[in-house]
Amino acid sequence: MKKVVKIDKIDKKIIELLKRDGRMSYRKIAEEIGRTEVTVRRRVRKLIKEGVIRRFTVVIDPVKIGKSVQAFISVPIDVKETSKLVEKLRDMEEVSEAYFLAGRTILLLKINVEDLSALSRFLEEKLEVLGETRNVETYLILKDLLQE
Repeated sequence: MKKVVKIDKIDKKIIELLKRDGRMSYRKIAEEIGRTEVTVRRRVRKLIKEGVIRRFTVVIDPVKIGKSVQAFISVPIDVKETSKLVEKLRDMEEVSEAYFLAGRTILLLKINVEDLSALSRFLEEKLEVLGETRNVETYLILKDLLQE
């Protein structure tokens, strides 16, 4: 079991600011939370070292790069096949996220494609490498409520 790291209100404020803008300067964060830049720098380093902050990344708007259709796809899988599927999923450029869920044994994929024809091709051609695809369910994403 992983060690739980205690974070205080200041750490939470720093994390919230970095979640909104991962490129925000330590100086700007310090101004926002009423602390010194040195304090912010030290706390961010500690959060990284303890694994609270795993990485800084870029969030791309799929629509801006021509991927106007996003969907979640649930795929029933055999638990024993999970590790074999990971490499196959990494090779699928359409898959932006993949989760193994508790409950019914399913794999939940988030995909980004150009249009409904591309979604249809993905379902017909690419998913078959994952095995059984008769009970696949697809959910089109109409709006991301937290990214507005």
